Formats: sequence, structure tokens, C-alpha cells
Amino acid sequence: MTAKSDGPLHLVVTCTNRKRYKIPADLYLRSVTQRRLAARFAAWTARLDGSDTSRYTAIDLYAGEHWKIVRTLTQTPMARTAQLWIASAGYGLIPADAAICAYGATFSAVASDAVGATLGEVADWWHRLSTWAGPTPDQPRSFAALAARDRSATVIAVLSEAYQRACSDDLLAAAGILNSDALSVVGPRNVHPPLADVLVPVTASVRHTVGGSLQAVNIRATKYLLEHSAGPHRTALREAAKVAAPANPPAPRAPGHRLSDAEVIAYIRNHAHTSATQLLRQLRDTGRSCEQRRFAKLHRDICEAHRHD
Repeated sequence: MTAKSDGPLHLVVTCTNRKRYKIPADLYLRSVTQRRLAARFAAWTARLDGSDTSRYTAIDLYAGEHWKIVRTLTQTPMARTAQLWIASAGYGLIPADAAICAYGATFSAVASDAVGATLGEVADWWHRLSTWAGPTPDQPRSFAALAARDRSATVIAVLSEAYQRACSDDLLAAAGILNSDALSVVGPRNVHPPLADVLVPVTASVRHTVGGSLQAVNIRATKYLLEHSAGPHRTALREAAKVAAPANPPAPRAPGHRLSDAEVIAYIRNHAHTSATQLLRQLRDTGRSCEQRRFAKLHRDICEAHRHD
């Protein structure tokens, strides 16, 4: 039975690597030299707290196709009164009107500004962010705190593979506080099994309904769900997601041009924003190919190299 949603609706979206304003050199995470995670986190947050650079309203800082759709979510009838939040590897959970610096930080393990290289490190970083006052100390700093503020609330979190892993423990804690059907994670399926019960899965086939690029498919699917679902609760969102997937998806395309190791390495480095699985799907969508095991090994090698930079 679906729980009734009488409380507020919260939409949580991930930030983007693209920023509308120039990032100061010392606000790229790669510039923090401390190796131990605790010391690195302390140095990073001290820089954000003490920076004398300009601050921008978060909703106006980010750019790109994903963010263009984010800005339209609260124009849908279901979400007209929703509060928009941002999950950021640099700042943690923040409201969309928070004043923040332009910065470079990501949960993608292969990126230069990665917060960590392992599941344990990224989860620890997210937990530390939730204990830092941040730019809005009077607002919830975690999914669990957001849920505890009003247990009748409904939360829809649009999370990439990397964010699902980083925020998993926090999301499950929030789900345990809210009504049984009130927390939904919209994003790729089968990437983090502990979240299976709260996931509203988005597959590549949904693009035939929502359009746009593969990188923006999660947020475009979310807008579709807000426009077509019977309600914001998870059961209704899952039903709408099934409708969005075409009944007869196009047949798989023929194998594409096989890339050399050097070409694959260059591709991974130029698209270091998500996991090996997602990157390989994106590569194959361009008509190029690489055997899955070879791609995964090259991805691991690059990740390990970044870890020891």
C-alpha cells in the first residue's frame, strides 16, 4: 500500500562539474596536498570557509545540459511547491539558494579532483560533509537530517552511480525515518545493491522517450516522472518509469570501431565523471567499442594512477 504524501516535497539533484564562473586555483581539490582523508577534508573545508573569492547562489553556479533541466523541475505542477536541494562533493547537501564559491570536487574516482578512490573513502567524505556546518548551518546537512525535520516529507533524489555509492548509508537512514514509500532514488539500476528497495531505475532506453544525451538521462527522466506520475511516492514513480521505457526498444547496433588501448585511455581521461560501466555504455553509443574486461582494467589502472598522484 502506498503511503499518503501530505508533507513537503524535496527534490535533491547532483551538482555538475561545469561551472558558469571561473574556479580559483586553490578551490580545486587537486590542489590540497594532504594525503590522509581526515586532514584533506579539514584543509578543504577550511579553504571554502576562509575563501575571499566571490560567492554565487548555487542554482546559478552550475551549467550544462543536466543543469538546464534541473532549473525547470519546479515548473512542473507536482513540484511547484517543492524545495530544491543540491548534493555536492565539495559542499555536501545544500539548498539551491545557498551562497557558495566556484569549486572543483567530485565523487568520480578517476577525476583529478576526486574526493577518494574507494567506496569507503567517498562514503566517509559524504559523512564528514554532513558534520560540517557548511554555507547554510541552519539547514539539514544530510538526507537523514532532512527526513528528521519532517517525517511526513517526500524526498526524490536524482543521483548518478557515484553519488548513489557515496550517499548510500545516509539515504537508507533517511528511508528508515520517512514513510515506507516516501524516499525515491532516481538513477541507474544495479550499481549499488543496498539501494535496490528505494530505487526508481532509469535505463538507457528511456532516452527514446525523454530525449537528450546519455549524461542527462537521469534528470530528463525525473522531469518526465514529475509530469506523468500519479504522485511523488516511489510506487507511482516506478509505474511512470515503466511507461517511459519503450515496449519495443531498437535492436542492438552492430559492434562499432574497436579502439586501441591508447584511445580508450584518452577517452576515459576526457570523460572522468562516472563509473567504468556508465562510461563504456556512453562510448558504445558513439559507435565505438571496447571489450568490457579490457575497458574495466584500463579504468582501474587510471583510477589507481590518480590515487597515487
